[in-house]
Amino acid sequence: MKTKSAKKTAAVLAMCMSVSLFAGCGSQDQTTASASSSGAAATQAAATQASASSAAASSAGTADFSGKDPCTLNIMMLGAEDDAAKVEEVSKKLSEITEKKLNCDVAITRVGFGSYDTQLNLALSSGEQLDLFNLFDMNKSVLANNGQIAALDDLLGQYGQGIKGIVSDEDWGCAKVNGSIYAVPTNKDHAGALGFIMRKDILAETGYKLEDIKSFDDLHKVLQKVKELYPDMYPVASDSGKMMTLEGDNLGDINNLGTVMDPYSGTSTKVEDIYESDYYKDLCTMTYQWAQEGLIMPDAATNSEGADTLIGANKAFGRFSGNIITTASGLTEQSQTAQHELVVWTYKDPLSTTDATIGCGWGIGANSVDPERAMALLNLMYTDPEVANLVGNGIEGEQYKIVDEAKGYIDFPDGKNAMNTGYSRMVWAWPNEMITYLWNGELDTKWTDLAAFNKNAIQSSVKGFTFDSSNVANEIAACSNVVNKYNQALLSGSLDPSKGIPDYVSELKDAGIDKIIAEKQKQIDAWSASK
Repeated sequence: MKTKSAKKTAAVLAMCMSVSLFAGCGSQDQTTASASSSGAAATQAAATQASASSAAASSAGTADFSGKDPCTLNIMMLGAEDDAAKVEEVSKKLSEITEKKLNCDVAITRVGFGSYDTQLNLALSSGEQLDLFNLFDMNKSVLANNGQIAALDDLLGQYGQGIKGIVSDEDWGCAKVNGSIYAVPTNKDHAGALGFIMRKDILAETGYKLEDIKSFDDLHKVLQKVKELYPDMYPVASDSGKMMTLEGDNLGDINNLGTVMDPYSGTSTKVEDIYESDYYKDLCTMTYQWAQEGLIMPDAATNSEGADTLIGANKAFGRFSGNIITTASGLTEQSQTAQHELVVWTYKDPLSTTDATIGCGWGIGANSVDPERAMALLNLMYTDPEVANLVGNGIEGEQYKIVDEAKGYIDFPDGKNAMNTGYSRMVWAWPNEMITYLWNGELDTKWTDLAAFNKNAIQSSVKGFTFDSSNVANEIAACSNVVNKYNQALLSGSLDPSKGIPDYVSELKDAGIDKIIAEKQKQIDAWSASK
């Protein structure tokens, strides 16, 4: 989600290889599992495919909690169409391990993409016990300033040594609020390109090749041909109501309320209103034309289904993505979810941002029953291949089968696919996918390729900056309502931009976007001066 943006969305999707490793969005149903103790520990997963993180994993110790009272640690995690009984089975298997190593049980709660932020915010605000959770789109600065999330510096030093040995100093800089660490970056893609993902077989039927697509005009011709060949199929689908990711560095703000529009330069720190730009106007004008031609699903802005689900059901040809990984491993994970081989046209090079690095990071709730043990569990998920495979891929025989033990390759069991295992596979959103099994068809260089992708991506000119929104919280809330009213409607072509954009910009100004932009600029200037 591949980065969230997926990624998110994740994953997600998951969130997401020639180009992607992220996962599509799932349902909004919530499933909860309680842990219990029984049986033997899960089979030790092969770690031969792990990259440099393997070395850190092998040297990571486990703290001794045998003298403490047993407890249950609660985990909240993204999920897509999960079966409560299947999630409980994974919780039980994980508890068999944690009872021996940490003297605790584990209860995993999985929540659909569409309602995850709401459910997480409710849990944190209500003061209920929440020991570990994926941040997804939640702003760590807001959580830290509200006292809802624990500072991790001391905990990492005592119980997270394995994690500290894997995460780079640069990436830790993306995890800080007021000088303290409040989230642990997931060991996944920390950058993403922008592009359009589509079915390979149908693209071939159009007579066009991937290399023929060099511009949006070229893509337009492909979509027109798809419409001609498959009049009952959506050439372009939205992903649970999201049409496309805007260019630039949004500073961790999914609503783009103040964007550094030229982060690729390595020097620009200017914050602008992207909704007033010619870029946004041209983009919305293009999608409005496409919608008039029937190239975009008519209810794109309100669609609640994941794009991969629609592609898998033969209802859609492709979709836009902002979390694409341009490695040679192909869209294997995405293709599994969509149940069709996919290819992608990328139109903006991979960019590494603070949000891409820390998005879908992991935090410890301020009301954790045992923060020390929660960090030790996070360290275990980050460094132990057996645990990483269990939470990321599920249970052998249920969600996957081993097809090559020596090389560490797995596949779905007979009769199973990404949509019917009952436990959605989103290794990208769990702490460390780089020590998990490879899936059949993936390159054995997948993890080293991904590490190189992160290293070689363009580093945003403001990477490491974290916006503290507390001074403009009211304005952000007001502007977010305006964004929800207009943005996806404009990007999906359901609203005429000649009238919609002026109204949009005007209402954003009335809601206080200029104050937000000024506050972001002030903080970025101070951050730049301190570097």
